[in-house]
Amino acid sequence: MTTSIARRFAAFASACPDIPAQVIHAADRAMLDTMGAIIAGGAHPSTQAVAGAMPQHDGLAILATGGQTDAETAAAINGMAAHVWDIDDTSYTGIMHGSAVILPALLALGAEVQADADTLRRAFIVGSEITYVLADICTHGHYFHGWWSTVTFSLTGATAAAGVLLNLTEDQMVAAIGLAAAASGGGKAVFGTDGKPFLVGDAARRAISFARVAKAGLGGPERVFEDDRGYLKLLNGGTADMAALDTLALQWRLVDPGLLFKTNPVCSAAHAAIDAMNALMTELSTTPDQIADINADVPELVFISLVYPDPQTPQQAQFSLPFAVACAALHGRVRFEDLLPEAVRSADKIDLMGKTRTESVAELSTDEMRDLFPESARLTVTLKDGRQASRFCGLSRGMPGNPQSDADLIAKFETAAAYAGHGGFVTPRIGDNPIATFAQIMT
Repeated sequence: MTTSIARRFAAFASACPDIPAQVIHAADRAMLDTMGAIIAGGAHPSTQAVAGAMPQHDGLAILATGGQTDAETAAAINGMAAHVWDIDDTSYTGIMHGSAVILPALLALGAEVQADADTLRRAFIVGSEITYVLADICTHGHYFHGWWSTVTFSLTGATAAAGVLLNLTEDQMVAAIGLAAAASGGGKAVFGTDGKPFLVGDAARRAISFARVAKAGLGGPERVFEDDRGYLKLLNGGTADMAALDTLALQWRLVDPGLLFKTNPVCSAAHAAIDAMNALMTELSTTPDQIADINADVPELVFISLVYPDPQTPQQAQFSLPFAVACAALHGRVRFEDLLPEAVRSADKIDLMGKTRTESVAELSTDEMRDLFPESARLTVTLKDGRQASRFCGLSRGMPGNPQSDADLIAKFETAAAYAGHGGFVTPRIGDNPIATFAQIMT
């Protein structure tokens, strides 16, 4: 019998090989960026509502909403915070937000076990790589069939990451991974609702629980992925690119293909359109009130992700190309304050959204274009005076092929912290222990 997928993952997690320096740096960037998203998310009314609804317990884990509690509760609340503004990173391996599940679990459990920076980093890398290799095994078909890959893949990776902090043996890690994979699920029907960020937090919470019970001696299904009643059959129709498993620890997906670090608190699918709109406003040297019409040609991935042409709520606005384009025309970006309930349907946004048309076009949806420019956009703006201009954006700012610098990410972090009322702290450095930095800012 071949070695199970769960055991291959467990062996990697329990005896992680030497990690290349560029992977360590990529992980440090992702952790700092995600921590900024968590801090900003602590000020979001939905996160605060969840924090108020959940029972509070004594513990060492710090909350983005203030105070301390046990690790599981903190992971749930901070995981919600990490994704509630949708400004956390995106991986096109699986099309997901792995860091938003993995880091909240590690911040919470790491505070409890007093993890040092090196151990925390190794756990984050282990969790990320397992998440993304599982995504490659399942292929992008998993996402296009309606599964929400952020939770279906990241629960397994975050559980392995928690297991690193708890120093699980290989057999214990197999059990933890088996439990997580057997419990995985989640559909994209949550898009545009509070359920989306809440389920991120719930996955982070459950990851800690699975690692804990495995440490206590509970077993799990070792062949959970391969079983006829298991993960690959039920969640992926039996499709499995097993060659991806052999790349574990050879192709480090935190750097190849890397992550998108967002510049706006909306779905990544809207970012190319935002950049294109900014360029057209400059090229035409115009103002929003002079716009007569906006046409957006997009690939299938963008079209099926941005499903709200006339959003009514902040959650729907985060998945609306017309909303993103309107904000870009008005402010050059989507701001946190644009997503407050009273701001989503301001008169100027409604006017511009009504002038925007979106179409999925085949030429942007080919396999080649999906590989090169997965979330591209081609905008054509027509002005009331008849002038017209078009702009294609294949790689929005923040994409791996058009990256934000370390300084850009630190500035983004400072903006997020300041929005949440936590400005004035000592500027963090990429590579600092996130647990210590989070505690310093929040207390």
